[in-house]
Amino acid sequence: MDSSTQAPVLQIRNIDMNDLETITALLRGFGYPTTLNVMKERLEAVQNDPACCSLVAEMDGQTVGMIELRQVISYCKGQESVAELTAIIVEESLRRNGLGKRLIAAGEDWARSRQLKQIFLCSGNRAERAPARAFYRHLGFEQNGYRFCKSLL
Repeated sequence: MDSSTQAPVLQIRNIDMNDLETITALLRGFGYPTTLNVMKERLEAVQNDPACCSLVAEMDGQTVGMIELRQVISYCKGQESVAELTAIIVEESLRRNGLGKRLIAAGEDWARSRQLKQIFLCSGNRAERAPARAFYRHLGFEQNGYRFCKSLL
């Protein structure tokens, strides 16, 4: 087989400051307005928080996706410590190729290594989020309740 036709190599690794520009671009591309300065502050906070896990997916040296989870303490019996999936993004041109599934699996591995009993996430109810909700269901997530928000500012 010709080496020029080999499949790209996917690596999932911990996020670092060298990922700042590409992560900012991924978030902007997904519709989240942010700046490099804001993302630098967030990335520093996440990197210094042992209850957070931020991973990137690299394909042939290019960052093509990311996932972020955090450990959450709960009063619910049987769910004392769970993981919240706070972000998952895959480069639009590479979606539906298993990258998101691999990122979720890496996040699940992190949660299991901390003996967390469950992963939960919040997904918007806008029509354009329907493919994301189908993706989560496909991976075994179940819809459970409603989310209520109240602005404090």
